[in-house]
Amino acid sequence: MKKLLAAMFLAVAMVAPAFAVMEFDLKAGYIIEPTITETGANEYKCTYSQDPSYSVGADLYFFVIDCLGIGVGGSYIFDSDFDGKKWKGLVEDVKSGSTNIYATVKPVLAEKGLVDRVYLVGQLGMGITEFSSDYDDYNFSENGLYWGAGLGIEKANILVELLYSVNYWEHNDDLAWNKGWSYTTRRIAVNVGYKFGF
Repeated sequence: MKKLLAAMFLAVAMVAPAFAVMEFDLKAGYIIEPTITETGANEYKCTYSQDPSYSVGADLYFFVIDCLGIGVGGSYIFDSDFDGKKWKGLVEDVKSGSTNIYATVKPVLAEKGLVDRVYLVGQLGMGITEFSSDYDDYNFSENGLYWGAGLGIEKANILVELLYSVNYWEHNDDLAWNKGWSYTTRRIAVNVGYKFGF
């Protein structure tokens, strides 16, 4: 019985996209003021500000029902400099950015009002955080959980979104002074994009 149910679920999952409305969104974003919170030994915690940054991304949704899109997506967040004052001049040219790959949902809240559509965005997946510094060629990438949540509007296939996102990661280099320290990167982005429907 369990095998039969699993086979039925798999068949529905494979056939459903054939009956779904597909949507492909391309977006570019402006990230207002990213921050990174560093947590280490002995209850050490410090938050660093970064300069504003930019992002590009794409999402592919399947609308099996009119009011809910489910899909996958990705975004690339360009490196931005850390606030030099927090680093007390000890380390120069410190930058960080990330690449995120995620599953995404797009519940539609309203349609055909002042705008064509008002919707929510939810994202959950993996982020690859990139960190670079002039200090002794201190460069690395670390994987960790990524999530994002936001609100968007659509008018004549033009999208505008406000998105809050978080990357979690740890530095795991055996030779690093901060091995095992945890980091949380928070961003607020304004995205503008275009929707292609199929």
